[in-house]
Amino acid sequence: MIQGRVPIAGARVLLATLLTGIVFPLGLQAQGETHAIIVVGLGGSAQYRERFHNHAAALKAALTERHGIPAENVIYLGERPEDAPDVIADKSTRANLFRVLGEVGARAQPMDRLLLVLIGHGTSDRNEAQFNISGPDLTPSDLQTALIPFPTQTIALVHTGSASGGFLTPLSGPNRVIITATRTGRERNATEFPEFFVGAFTDDGADLDHDERISLLEAFLYARQEVERRYQEQNELLTEHAILDDNGDGEGSHDAGLTGPDGLLAATFQLGGAAGTSAQTPDDPELVRLYEERVEIQERISQLRAVRDALAEDAYLAEMEELLVELALKTREIRALEGGNE
Repeated sequence: MIQGRVPIAGARVLLATLLTGIVFPLGLQAQGETHAIIVVGLGGSAQYRERFHNHAAALKAALTERHGIPAENVIYLGERPEDAPDVIADKSTRANLFRVLGEVGARAQPMDRLLLVLIGHGTSDRNEAQFNISGPDLTPSDLQTALIPFPTQTIALVHTGSASGGFLTPLSGPNRVIITATRTGRERNATEFPEFFVGAFTDDGADLDHDERISLLEAFLYARQEVERRYQEQNELLTEHAILDDNGDGEGSHDAGLTGPDGLLAATFQLGGAAGTSAQTPDDPELVRLYEERVEIQERISQLRAVRDALAEDAYLAEMEELLVELALKTREIRALEGGNE
């Protein structure tokens, strides 16, 4: 047992306190690159077709222009590629998605991350939930097969459409973040969630810790809050309840956060990979030392994530929370010194 370990409950409280208003930069070299695939389904009408495309195009632009993901790592599959050939790589069919996932998986490094975002309509019956695309609809079983090329990478699936809750339990697992716009497959109304999930990356309001990076936890919390606010402003009954699962138990949390049970892994999934870190090396030797120590902590976090399957869940969470607290304290030191040097 590690001496001086912070108890789990205490660590969660301490971590939540430390992360208020400080930098939380986990998306660095130890985690590899981020690969993003955006899939837009059938609109069903000109109104939804335009809306879905606008969301996808804005997200693609934000990921590359604001969040540092290389353009070649962001792929948009859409309903009508001919309408925007400079933005849409190919038609959103099950076969094309399988092909793209296979190609990305073949070149992805072990510690890379995959972000898969579905924008469109979903349906559900007694057998399985579906995401409506051209040709055969996409099901959780399809995705489970399509994601086989990513055995070690962290995977984030964000289904922003109606009846999306039916995708969460079948796809839940270790090293996965699953976000759905609805709690169950029975919430079948068109969702407001995609507008605000995309808005989390295009605006500044979702950056809760003001570190100029957006984690999936921040994006989820922002979108959930803004959806609820819109329904309240329109005096309508809330018909969508977004949930997040990242501890692999197949049960999503509407109130995900750093105090668990869901939210810790989503907090470490920050977009942009290692972009810009090498160009930000400071002149102050003390800051250089602190930066190096922070990278070393991040490497230990990545190493722990790599062996998660071999550990008991309680042991994994205890080790991860200890490292996150250590990282938060180190980041506080860096920020204090940076402020003193200004």
